[in-house]
Amino acid sequence: MPRVPTDPGRQRALSTARAVLRVLSYLADHPAGVTPAEVAQHLGKSPHTAYYLLNSLCQEGFAYRSPADGRHYVSAFREDLLSPVRPSGSCPLPVLRDALRDLNRATGCRAYLVVYDGQAALVEAVQGHQGQPGLRMGREIRGEAHALAVGKILLAHLSDTALHTYIRLLGLRGFTPRTITDPERLRAELARVRRTGLAVDREEYQEGICCLAAPVLARDGGETVAGAMGIAVTPRRFQVEGRRLAGILRKVVFQTIGPSGGEVA
Repeated sequence: MPRVPTDPGRQRALSTARAVLRVLSYLADHPAGVTPAEVAQHLGKSPHTAYYLLNSLCQEGFAYRSPADGRHYVSAFREDLLSPVRPSGSCPLPVLRDALRDLNRATGCRAYLVVYDGQAALVEAVQGHQGQPGLRMGREIRGEAHALAVGKILLAHLSDTALHTYIRLLGLRGFTPRTITDPERLRAELARVRRTGLAVDREEYQEGICCLAAPVLARDGGETVAGAMGIAVTPRRFQVEGRRLAGILRKVVFQTIGPSGGEVA
């Protein structure tokens, strides 16, 4: 029986597809990020090939490169895979930054603006002055979203499949003894966030700091969440003034981008 000739182009395409899938799996197994050199070693290929494969995944939104440390991460908020929040139609950033200054002045609390850029949740602006307590975190929010009030806002508006993927890929790390690390407890917490329009962090990310956050809605006539705005406060002040501060947060967000917020549960 004559041998059917193989198509070299098709074989190369299949080989590249397998390599891409191996890189994606490797990224998923390393939520702390990887370098092209590490990928090259894992695949047994050149650094140039590893960079090409990583760049291809970044271009398609399955991965992203952190400008802070140069490492590559799997995109826990991949748009068509995870149905994430979207930034389209949201308020211009200068308007949101003005609102953040208003929030800081009205509450006397360090204030945070987080936006979703299509691949990652980014701390876009922080407003505060020396002496106001604040969070110790980087610009990108990844595996700490479940412990932050601003992160809970984003997670609360993911689909069930997206939330499951976040938990599976990034895990529920315990940052303090108060961090919610049980998936069912987290789902119940996020249901409360959706119901009230307000997220709360009770020393779950950083001991000595509580936070309140409200969603930044896109101006598309719907309920699309494009980010979050929040404040940091000491546990004592949270206990005494939590409801008042939540009311100020709601008012500032409402005046800037429309209805949002809820009561402290």
